[in-house]
Parts: sequence; structure tokens; C-alpha cells
Amino acid sequence: MFPSRLRTICCAAAIVALIAPLNGCGSRISGTATAGELDVRKLDVGRYAIDPLDLRYTYNPSLSYAKTLAVLRLADQVATGQEIEPQFKWSTGGIPITSTSDLDGGVLARDNIAVADKYGMLFGFAAGASDTEPDSRGHAQPGAAFMSMVVLQFPSEQAATQAATEIEQTDFRVAADQNEKVDIPKFPDAHTHWRPTVANIGSTMAHGRYVINLFMGLASVDLNAMKYLVERAYSTQIPLLDNLPPLTPEDMVRLPYDPDGLLNRTLNPDAYGIPDYQYQAVFGVRGFLHRVADNARLRKVLTDAGVDRGSMTRAPTRESAVVFRTRDDDAARVLEPELLAAQYATAADAPHDIPGTKCGENKLADLNAKRFRCALSYRRYAAFVEGDQLQDVQQRAAAQYALLADAQ
Repeated sequence: MFPSRLRTICCAAAIVALIAPLNGCGSRISGTATAGELDVRKLDVGRYAIDPLDLRYTYNPSLSYAKTLAVLRLADQVATGQEIEPQFKWSTGGIPITSTSDLDGGVLARDNIAVADKYGMLFGFAAGASDTEPDSRGHAQPGAAFMSMVVLQFPSEQAATQAATEIEQTDFRVAADQNEKVDIPKFPDAHTHWRPTVANIGSTMAHGRYVINLFMGLASVDLNAMKYLVERAYSTQIPLLDNLPPLTPEDMVRLPYDPDGLLNRTLNPDAYGIPDYQYQAVFGVRGFLHRVADNARLRKVLTDAGVDRGSMTRAPTRESAVVFRTRDDDAARVLEPELLAAQYATAADAPHDIPGTKCGENKLADLNAKRFRCALSYRRYAAFVEGDQLQDVQQRAAAQYALLADAQ
């Protein structure tokens, strides 16, 4: 039915957000110690600069950058698998879509890329989930139940409606002699079909200027169960889009770059400020969950801490810094050790001069995961940094702490 489409959206970013060290002389820490607080000027930050990003980078809006901000905004309003159905406890990742070329590689069937281009697709976001832990590449395991959702925004309701109709027609024609149309009574405008004896189903529907495209599968053939999943997906996603006014190109250019000042609180030695889903981003809880595999655990952890926003920096060398804004100081302290759980459960030496900081080692570190992570908190913010050398990660933690303290 979908010959060129992946079974799931492959994991586009893991829990790590990565950042590279700054070459040069030792860093100087400014600021004045507050009574009862640590004097951050005395911390060993090594060569890491801790001036806030807005002193080292100026965001100049362009349509290219603005589309990335629009994608990040949309990602926060694309339902996770567990929101649709509790069995989808594992994310298989998210894919930012800023042009139709991003739809290639299995996000949509190749013929449907031309449809999206024909009707002027502006941007979109794709997310996937599974009922079992993904493999090392972020793909759902063979035989697992899975789902993928692609949400695209078009310039007008008419364009979205026509695009949804033609996407379905194109998909159906791939195996017109085998596919059968399926009715979803609650959503009569949804274009849905399946191939009898095959345990997956596809559906596409326009909603305002948005198009929602679904591809879902179960371990065994059960049409009623798959229809239920399609209905659940639309019932969950449509209210989220109703709370997300569509954007014109002019609206995109006016989107705020860092409205909560979280990037200014995130360690960024290279002063890399260009908006980027993989490398430089601000997100809500839902947007973060699209980046991590273990949705069930992390959803609870972040919700319990009252996290409302977060930020990340990343560089090709894969060192990282991630900051979460929690409900209050106590919640940040409780969240801190959870940022080491599972993957970094083996204790490592923490920097002695930062109270409460905890570090862990990943014994299975590889190209996709750093060996060490340190977690820390300051007031209502919890953060983690990563790297392959313990001393380096300790200095990153000190620099991250100083940055949070100086931002108050």
C-alpha cells in the first residue's frame, strides 16, 4: 500500500542535545555572588565561555530560519503516540519538514511529494511511535504495532483539501486492484484505505489549512482495531491544531526566536544560534518527547516536575547541553537525578564545587551516546551536559551552573 514509506518515522534525535567546546583561553566568569549563594566566579569552567547567547549572537529573521521556528512550534502540537493510544510507549523520533525535499526517504510516498509541492506546502512535522522499544537505528521492531503521523501546513484551506484528496488518490493507485476504501464514521472527510490481509492502514484528512497523514499498523490483521487507531489519532490531533493558528510566511518571520530566554541559559560555547531542530531549539514537553525513545518514563518524569519549556544546543561532535524549566526549585531538584536514570545509572565523580550536581557514566556509549553526563539544578531550572571525558563534562557542568546563576 505504501511501497516507499518506512514502517515508522526513524528517530531523528535522541535524548542527547550536543555541543562543542570553545577553543581558546580560559574563560572569565562575570557577576557578583549573592549572599547565601555559590560564588560562580570561582568555579572551574575550563575553557568554556559562559556569556549568554544574546551577547554573542544576533538573530536576523529570514524565511529559512523562520520555517524552522514554525516547525518547532508545530512539533509542540503534534500528538505523541502515547497520547493517541497508551500502548505506543516508545517514540521512533521526529522529522522536521521545512521543504518538500524533507518528505523524501519514506516520510511520504515519493509521488506524494509532488502533490505537496503542487499545492505549496509551507512546512510540517512527522512523528512516529511503537509499542516496543525501537532498534538501535530508531526503527520499530519487526512485528511491533506502530504509527506515524505527518502534519503539513498549506497556504489555504482549499490547497489543503485538494492536497489531502490527491495524496489519497496517489496512495490508492499504487495497488488499486488490492486496496479497499475504509469509512471512519466519526470523520467522514478522512480518506482511508487498507489492503485486506495486510495489518496496516493509511488515512489522510485536511483540517483547515493543515493536512494530517496517518500510517498505522498492528501485529496482526484486525480492521476494526486499526479503524479505532485512526479515529483516536484524529480525535487527539485535531484539537491540538485548533489551538495552533496557521501561519503565513509573514507570520513565520515574526515568530519570536527565544521568547522565554531559555537559550540564554543553555551552555553554548560556539555561540551557534541559528534555529535548528537538531542543533539549537526551544521546545515544550511534547516537542521534547518526540526526540526521545522512552516516552512512558520521561512523560511522567517531566510532568511530575511541572516542566513547561526546555532548550537544547548540539554540535556535530555530540557534546550536549539541555535545560528544563520546572514548576519550582524543589521540582528542579527532584528532576535532576532522573536525568541520569537508566542510560547513565553508573555513578561518576561530580564536580566538587557545585552542590547537588550528579554525574553518571554510560558503559555502552557509542557514536550516538556520550560516555558521561552530569545533571544539575539551579532554582527552577534543571539541566544536563554530556561528553566523553569526565573532567571536560565536569567543567561543562560548572559552566552551565554559572550560566543559570548569572541569568537570574
